[in-house]
Amino acid sequence: MSLKPAKVLLFASIPFWGASVSAQNIDRPFENNPYSRYGLGEEQNAINPSLKAMGGITAAYQDLYMINTDNPASYAKLKHMTYEAGGEGRTRTILSATDKYKTGSASLSYLNIGVPMGKYAGMLIGFRPQTRVGYSLYDTLQTLIGPTSLSYTGDGGTNNFFIGGAGTYKGFSLGANLGYMFGTIRQASWLKTQSTTVMVDNSEFSRVTNIGGLYYRLGAMYESVIFKKYTLRFGAQADLKQNITSELNEYWISHPFYAEDTSGSDTAYAMKGVKEKITLPSSYSFGVNFSKLDKWAVGINYKTTNWSQFSRPNIIDSIGKNAYKISIGGEFTPNSLSLYKYLQRVTYRAGFYYGKDYVSIKNVQANYYAVTFGLSLPFRRSTDRLHTGFEIGKMGEKTNGNLQQNFFRFSLGVSFNDKSWFVKRKYE
Repeated sequence: MSLKPAKVLLFASIPFWGASVSAQNIDRPFENNPYSRYGLGEEQNAINPSLKAMGGITAAYQDLYMINTDNPASYAKLKHMTYEAGGEGRTRTILSATDKYKTGSASLSYLNIGVPMGKYAGMLIGFRPQTRVGYSLYDTLQTLIGPTSLSYTGDGGTNNFFIGGAGTYKGFSLGANLGYMFGTIRQASWLKTQSTTVMVDNSEFSRVTNIGGLYYRLGAMYESVIFKKYTLRFGAQADLKQNITSELNEYWISHPFYAEDTSGSDTAYAMKGVKEKITLPSSYSFGVNFSKLDKWAVGINYKTTNWSQFSRPNIIDSIGKNAYKISIGGEFTPNSLSLYKYLQRVTYRAGFYYGKDYVSIKNVQANYYAVTFGLSLPFRRSTDRLHTGFEIGKMGEKTNGNLQQNFFRFSLGVSFNDKSWFVKRKYE
């Protein structure tokens, strides 16, 4: 497969183990996000599209027929056996002061099975992508050996398979997720001479990090019924500072300058199976939700992550101290019991979020914001739903050598509720 022509972009301080470059090209036709170079990659917002459509107000949101994995305390109120799956498609336009580049991709977002455990408890089995890495950039410069090109590539990411449980008593709900976070991140840099007269071998520096370890999340909610038809709910979610294990494999390889064939390559240095610890930062989310039963709901959410706690051995990262996100959103269903007017049973949602990203370029953390909206479309007269979510937003500024990203995300998910789980058979 041939590569598309590259477009030049200015990007400040994309390091590879301490190196720094300035003007680079993006040269691959898949989704290419330079910011995913940092940390463990771009964090994935792997939640139900309905929650995305409301700006991500997950800390205090609870639904009888839909799963909210961001706050495990919400499982306590599941009414039926619930099966969910969802995916996301995304495009982004990356702009510098002089140029722009469009990129995009699609991926699975989540797989969930929710199980009510009587009237006061519930559990969940889930899978969700945690982070994603995908970038390909290069630069050209003049060195002692003549014109030289530098290229930087990365791919992979991490996933989370987890089991959650929750219980409720007199309006208080507590829950937790316990899972296994795993994945592989591959990163490489190339140094290639562009001269046809200088006999210098090309160099490749590659690093493969295999990640695996336990990952947990805690959640709590409290709700109060007002005038028998309104509900005020408070929620909190916490990911405490925790360590996961990684295995590092690193290679330094020289390739013949005179040929594309790498059969004459020589490994100058190899380090295999080195065990390390990656420290993940603590994260806290707080929210308030006010709703009228089966009619409408509004909420606000605040999330903060202490990225000064993050560490990944032998990697120099441009990571800021703290990141935050503020979300506001709501939903409205005209008449969930309407028998003949389908649009009356559709749930309409909208929201907005604003925040500061964890990546810090030239000691500046990029701001981001987005407008969100979507629908939940019922199947016939059941509680099964098709969920859609749209996000239109912007991240960063194309000033001082940095990049701006204009992004669009479309999420699609489905929820099936199985009532037969609780219906006793009359005949064997």
